[in-house]
Amino acid sequence: MSFFKKFTETVSKGVTTATEKAQQTVEITKIHSQISGKRKEIEKRFSDIGEAVYEAYLQHDLSRAEGVIIPACEEIAGFRREITGLEDRIRALRNEKECSCGQKVPFDTRFCPACGSPFADPVPPEPVATADPLAPSESVADAAAEAADADPTAERVELEEAPESEADVVRLCAECGAELPEDARFCQTCGHPVYP
Repeated sequence: MSFFKKFTETVSKGVTTATEKAQQTVEITKIHSQISGKRKEIEKRFSDIGEAVYEAYLQHDLSRAEGVIIPACEEIAGFRREITGLEDRIRALRNEKECSCGQKVPFDTRFCPACGSPFADPVPPEPVATADPLAPSESVADAAAEAADADPTAERVELEEAPESEADVVRLCAECGAELPEDARFCQTCGHPVYP
């Protein structure tokens, strides 16, 4: 495979990946905006509750505030459920889940690397509907192929992999052999403690 063909394939993959990431970022930003709006509505309901309680206090009859407090509390509970759903949507877009200890981990993780808590067997997330990524420009690929064919004496350059440095050492679980993140205290696959 010629250098130019590899180059154009690499660029095409990069463009596709960048487009997908940009779409994901836009979607997450929209969801964060919705969450912010719902939090403002919650603050408004809290203010309404406080005002109703104070007015009832001034009239020496706190039972008068119930007519405002109960519906406002129900609305707050509804907003909080909606916020939880939106936060779940963000985690689905990022393909991650959250442990009870607060650690965010990849969706397919079976055990928390921070506290060792087991997760239920992962159920594949529902596919997230996003707009189709932009197709890479065919003219770039054609131009590169033509340039490679036009000069048959052009030097063919093969990409070489960089040798592993000491920083690229991979830690493996002693129990199951799975690859471990640097800061893991427990294996994400089997839950076995990791010793330094």
